[in-house]
Amino acid sequence: MVLLILALSSMSRDVFAGGYMIPHQTARGLGLSNAMTAGVNDPSAVYYNPAALGEIAGNNLLISGTYINSVSSVENSGRRAHNKHDDNFLATLFANYHIPKTDFTVGIGAYSPFGLATTYESDFTRFAAERTELKTIYITPAAAWHPSKYFSIGAGASFVHASGLFSRGLCLDPITSCTAPIGLEGRLRLTDTADAFAYNIGALIKPTDSVKVGFSYRSRVDLRFDHADVKLRGAFSTATTKADIRPIPLPPVINSGVFWQVSSNWGAELVYEYTRWSEFENFSATFTPSPTFLPLGFPLSGFSFPEDWKNTNTLRFGSYYTLNKNWELRGGVAVEESPIPNHT
Repeated sequence: MVLLILALSSMSRDVFAGGYMIPHQTARGLGLSNAMTAGVNDPSAVYYNPAALGEIAGNNLLISGTYINSVSSVENSGRRAHNKHDDNFLATLFANYHIPKTDFTVGIGAYSPFGLATTYESDFTRFAAERTELKTIYITPAAAWHPSKYFSIGAGASFVHASGLFSRGLCLDPITSCTAPIGLEGRLRLTDTADAFAYNIGALIKPTDSVKVGFSYRSRVDLRFDHADVKLRGAFSTATTKADIRPIPLPPVINSGVFWQVSSNWGAELVYEYTRWSEFENFSATFTPSPTFLPLGFPLSGFSFPEDWKNTNTLRFGSYYTLNKNWELRGGVAVEESPIPNHT
């Protein structure tokens, strides 16, 4: 499972350059800064590039666990609020199997490439977001066809399950904008789950024994939280209602990489990654039926936050040196753009 922000990321542009995407899915991927599009050589090829499934030696089961600590804050007009939700855990499972006497290899993976969670002090960020959370899990069977030593292709189909939580305060005072404690405030909490489907495809070209060129594409997913449970606090006509949330996009990602086997023990890869974050335009919800705030007598139809995220380019470089069959030194660096514009 994985934890991930969906709305408060618009307030904290320095949390992760990659928005609410968690690209690293294995310890090796983390060590190589995710530069694994062409040179991946373990069952995590199901995620990184399914065409590389045929490059794996033997049949394998790979289980990984990752601890993530998020240190982040937001600042406005000299005030700063710190994220109090900093502990997250990520688990992944991958496996591969070479079909005997054929040019096919199959694999399966359970992983979470999107997710985060934040909790900020309610007295500062309460009218934007207090607690925000998104959990996702992908279950992906995949297959690769490798008819020659120079070329292979692969594809996978994913079932995606997600759950989301979002809470915020409501300022219902049109005069003082809730700067004075006169009781014209409310609160809401949204929760829901969603199921969706996705796919990924890949290709691997091996012009020489020491060079590989890889390409991969992961499709967009729309998380449709269209029957969210809404709990309201304050002087509303009803304490619960339903919300139709605008689909939350998990953006499409394109990767291309060049891997060089420098020697039998030493390898390096350079990867270019392009992510279409511009598809996250706003975070909005419509309430049905609309509850009424009794002191003022008007209905609360919903809310909308502009996001206006932008597409991003990322460069990744990773290298490893194998000491023996049990030990490998790894290092990597990435240069990432933030998808979140300054005005949001």
